[in-house]
Amino acid sequence: MKKISVIIIIYKVKDYLRQCLDSVTSQTYKNLEIIAVAGKDKDGGDDGCEEICREYAARDERIKIITCAAAGVSDARNRGLEAATGDLIGFVDSDDFTDPDMFEHLISLMDEKNADISVCGRYYEFVNKTLSDSPLPDGPKVMDAHGAMEMILSGTGFYLHSWDKLYKKELWYGITFPIDSYVEDRIVIDKVLGRANRIVYDPTPKYHYRERAGSMSKSGDVAAHNHEANLELSVYIKSNFPELCNLIDKYMLYECITAIQNVYLASGKGDIKTYRGALNEYEKTIRDIDPENKNPLIRGDKKLRLKRFLALYAPSLLIMNTKRRNKQLAQDEVRFT
Repeated sequence: MKKISVIIIIYKVKDYLRQCLDSVTSQTYKNLEIIAVAGKDKDGGDDGCEEICREYAARDERIKIITCAAAGVSDARNRGLEAATGDLIGFVDSDDFTDPDMFEHLISLMDEKNADISVCGRYYEFVNKTLSDSPLPDGPKVMDAHGAMEMILSGTGFYLHSWDKLYKKELWYGITFPIDSYVEDRIVIDKVLGRANRIVYDPTPKYHYRERAGSMSKSGDVAAHNHEANLELSVYIKSNFPELCNLIDKYMLYECITAIQNVYLASGKGDIKTYRGALNEYEKTIRDIDPENKNPLIRGDKKLRLKRFLALYAPSLLIMNTKRRNKQLAQDEVRFT
């Protein structure tokens, strides 16, 4: 029976940690090694997370606790990978939780399809509602690394997150998360996927991704980190999957437009000059993509071309439309409750 090493990075998540640990320790697949990497502040303190981990470890011998100075998610994940002794690797974020059969589902998919990586769908846990992915009508989809990259770039399936997947451990040999990056998944998971011969994807939701209030994912600073990671992703795709060049350019165009939107929304009435350097970089990237209008994927997308024009020459109109859409989404969420 194969052993799964489940790596959980823990830092200042006291309000969510018990639900996370309960969901992992109660998995129907029992041969787990649960590696809890608990970060501490410079003074050696935390918000009580380590105490909770030790409480759970006292009654579940599968839990292995690693304590370290808080040095970022990448450093903690690397420590977890180094300590892992399982045949397979999985990740769960400590503010999220899983269905009780998630890992049984993922390993069954992997064995049934003779895959190196299996991927499940997710629930999106908002404060007032839960959304979810839907199963494919024809059942799980099997693909090679090229097919996975095509799916990711086209936005038609899973993405470059670490936590909705189960991996054969050997795919991680020689790969570590970059400790100087804030968007570690986007830089690493593409390379792990690139090593796989077979990947199976079943969007039946098994992982609960929590949309936390006050998230910084749309802030101007994080937009800059995303852009750096996307540039690295673009280089990797063009070097290893050159037939996807048109698709990665379209993807980069969408991402840069989104970055501009997020910068303006994050700055609010503040001084946009703070982000002027980043905005210049996004605008330059947009101009450099398909300057001769030869990419059929961009040329055939009228909505994208309009957003490109607005991002470069009339960002206030672009932001106005985004705010209108966000307001409508907020109203929909209120109606849901």
